[in-house]
Amino acid sequence: MQYLEPAFVILLITVGLAIVTKVLQRKLVDQKKMREFQKKIKEDQKKFNELLKEVEKNKKEIEEMQSQIMHQQMEMMNSNMKLSLFTMPAFLIAFWFLSSMYTGQTLTSFVVLPTFNGFSILNPFSWVPIGLSVSTGFYKMFFFYYFISAIVVGRIEWAYDKYVKKIDMNK
Repeated sequence: MQYLEPAFVILLITVGLAIVTKVLQRKLVDQKKMREFQKKIKEDQKKFNELLKEVEKNKKEIEEMQSQIMHQQMEMMNSNMKLSLFTMPAFLIAFWFLSSMYTGQTLTSFVVLPTFNGFSILNPFSWVPIGLSVSTGFYKMFFFYYFISAIVVGRIEWAYDKYVKKIDMNK
């Protein structure tokens, strides 16, 4: 069972990071305000698209809407940047720890992961998996484990919020 140990270490770290990220997100980002921003931006974009149908006639309004939408999006980004300032150190420490332990090693995952041929962020054709494998490096294992952990923690949060809302409605 020794060959599964790195997979469990990485899984524990990614689950921990997903939980810490979600807790910080709930504490630092006002979710109601974010939903209001998103709703307002959606409404403004609909109005903006209507104005674009007659560009010459609505030129001044279009410019005003553009600056208003940009301002709203900037506020949303600033709110999310505050979260990044707190989560980034945790990720950097986790990466430092994992790289000090597992750099250059081929690890065995307990979940089958996609295999890529020379993955490059600049080449979208390299994003297509060429197969599946349980042998991988810690970067890929970390990425996929964190991705799945974040989805699971998000669904747990969603179920919890729904449960709390249901209890509040019954009072």
